[in-house]
Amino acid sequence: MTTNFDFEPVRKQLEGLINSRVELVITSGLYKGSYSARLEDIGENQVGVSHPMLRGALLPALRNMELLMKIETSACFYQSTVSVLRSVINVPVPLLWVRLLTPLEKVQRRMFVRVSSSIKADAFFLEAEVEPQDSRLPLREWFPVRVSDISLGGVGITIKQALTHFCFEGGRYLLLMSIGGMRFFIVGKLVKILKKNETNIEVGLAYEGLPASTEKLMGGYIRQQELITRG
Repeated sequence: MTTNFDFEPVRKQLEGLINSRVELVITSGLYKGSYSARLEDIGENQVGVSHPMLRGALLPALRNMELLMKIETSACFYQSTVSVLRSVINVPVPLLWVRLLTPLEKVQRRMFVRVSSSIKADAFFLEAEVEPQDSRLPLREWFPVRVSDISLGGVGITIKQALTHFCFEGGRYLLLMSIGGMRFFIVGKLVKILKKNETNIEVGLAYEGLPASTEKLMGGYIRQQELITRG
């Protein structure tokens, strides 16, 4: 894929987004997944983001590797396909410089609207991005959960208090759930423990990417729940 658009208008957009949260998505290969970063600098036809991490080390990023860059703002998301130019690590904040291959696309947050649900599911702990220093990793076995809210970006999960030993912030999980009789798997990262009470704990799981068929199924369910809520 080659760049075939004027970068200057994009530069003006990006300058107003410095320090915004960035999500870099690798859709295939050994390092498939979603990685957090931050927009740090704008160069000549290129963008510098804080270098994403993998298990406590810098994510290996080969030159010309293509990935999806999503920039988050309070009102919307901007996204573009980018390719890796170089890593700069001998600075206080290591940077990954990428070149935009497509113009910035504005994505309304409505696409990521979150609706309440009550879907029974099962989860399986896969691995931790960073090995814990003072705690043991969760057991690698299936355990029951309830999907309490859902969007195209992630889900809120309610877990029985007796199963809280399965919760590991930053851990990667495999989620098996069903919508409309269709069963499917999702891989995501436990990004935050939201709240606890005497019986349950609630956590947020961010997807590492959704297959088109799964996204379509979820989108239909979300729209249906919106209509029910509106009455």
